[in-house]
Amino acid sequence: MQVSSPAPPLSDAAREEAAQHIRDHALGEAARIDRLSRIREVVLGVQDGLLVPLGVVTGMAAAAPGRPAILVAGIAEAVAGCIAMGGGSYLASEAEEALYAAEIEDEGREIDEEPEREVAELALVLEDEGLPREAAERVAHGLATNANVFLRTKVQKELGLSPDSGGAAVGDALVVGLSYMAAAVVPLWPYIVLPLTLPALVTSIACTLLALFALGVGKGRIARQAWWRAGLQVLLIGSASAAVGFAVGHVVTAVT
Repeated sequence: MQVSSPAPPLSDAAREEAAQHIRDHALGEAARIDRLSRIREVVLGVQDGLLVPLGVVTGMAAAAPGRPAILVAGIAEAVAGCIAMGGGSYLASEAEEALYAAEIEDEGREIDEEPEREVAELALVLEDEGLPREAAERVAHGLATNANVFLRTKVQKELGLSPDSGGAAVGDALVVGLSYMAAAVVPLWPYIVLPLTLPALVTSIACTLLALFALGVGKGRIARQAWWRAGLQVLLIGSASAAVGFAVGHVVTAVT
């Protein structure tokens, strides 16, 4: 059996170059990706903030109760939706973080109770990823010499979790709630500014659909998708929401 020779130690120049790269590039890229990952919360808040108030005011406009009633319904929904969306996002993120923390804690307990088995598990994972058996076992034993490094590696490799995840529940809730409230202004402002219901209805629908298309385009560019397809996708969803809202208001008015 051929025994591989140990790898030569890294030179000081290579280590310094790597450290400089981490400082100048890797950390900045990680922060940028973390900011872009908030696109999910922004899209969720803005899309619902456009669609739900649009459906409410469009349905109310079809029922023709008068501009004050439409505004009251739209503003009440916007405020309630902001609180509900933000609160729901916080509870969901908090539950997810608690689950991840429990999984990481269980993994740490298993390492304390069955260290040899956990080293063997990591070696098998590394072997499945392509390392030769001897190299995989050597790496696993080397990582096990540091409890923190070993736990972090096990969490990443076996659970698919980031050991640094968590603490974003409040931030996610604020992004979703504020995005919802800001977006709700788009379908509501025509009813505040324009004196007649019909011009306000047409303007509200047009502005909201335009905002939805812009949202889709922005999402497509960030996610590196075809911008026109992403824009049309969100636009079609908004058109359906407006149509359903108007139809419901019209039908309810006719029945009652």
